Amino acid sequence: MYRIVACDMDETFIGRDHLVNPGNYRAVRLMREAGVKFVVATGRPFYSVLGTLAALGTRDAPDEYTITFNGGYVCANDGTPLASHTLTVAQAQDLYDFGSELGLCQHIYLLDRTLVANITDYEKSYLNGRMEVEDLPAEDLAALDEPIYKLLYHSDDFAYLHDVKDRMDAELPDLMAGLEVSFSAERYLEFNPKGVDKGTGLADVANYLGVPMAETIGVGDSANDLAMLLDAGLGLAVANVSETIRDRVSTVLKSECEDAALMEVYERFIAPDIA
Repeated sequence: MYRIVACDMDETFIGRDHLVNPGNYRAVRLMREAGVKFVVATGRPFYSVLGTLAALGTRDAPDEYTITFNGGYVCANDGTPLASHTLTVAQAQDLYDFGSELGLCQHIYLLDRTLVANITDYEKSYLNGRMEVEDLPAEDLAALDEPIYKLLYHSDDFAYLHDVKDRMDAELPDLMAGLEVSFSAERYLEFNPKGVDKGTGLADVANYLGVPMAETIGVGDSANDLAMLLDAGLGLAVANVSETIRDRVSTVLKSECEDAALMEVYERFIAPDIA
């Protein structure tokens, strides 16, 4: 029987319209009644999913868990950390300087706030209802004097971000060798410390709970979910999965993010094993 379900938020649990299908909440309730842990797995910061955790009934719970920053910070839902992985200041500064030269919108993720530089009106609209951000106060990231968990570039042109990544691989090999690089939402190029991803985040939770990875499920839609989908005992992608990873996922659900995808997960892969 599967004992942990780790699920991406945006475009998986939450629809593209920022709304959650009520069936997803019901599915999580049924999972929890069956003794299955439901773990939020997001690239966003912990503070930005507190409303979702409240709706799930797990906010502030010391025995429920959330994976944030693509595995960069894993914690109990009362905020107690299980694992923490940060970029070095030098890595973050080099990324910021390169992105600034290209005029890219950037997110710099600290534990309790997200800083943005060169943000566009389109990106402001996308973030509205997802998370609050602040303008970056200074270009010297060392002056922040806070750990930086993740940095990303945004562009409305997703193909351009792939070109940026190829250019960085060619021009900045030493920097890129120390980073875990992924794409998400067909709008972001994301940077974490090497070896840090949602798959390692799921392993952190599973190891803490004494659950074999074979008894875990990962659910997602984007390239930054792929490690989790591959590392979990069962990897599931919603029907709106990014074409860049569709062929690498063993099972694609019939449901999209606007549907009750988690109910499909429950009915197909959990309920049959309940006595």
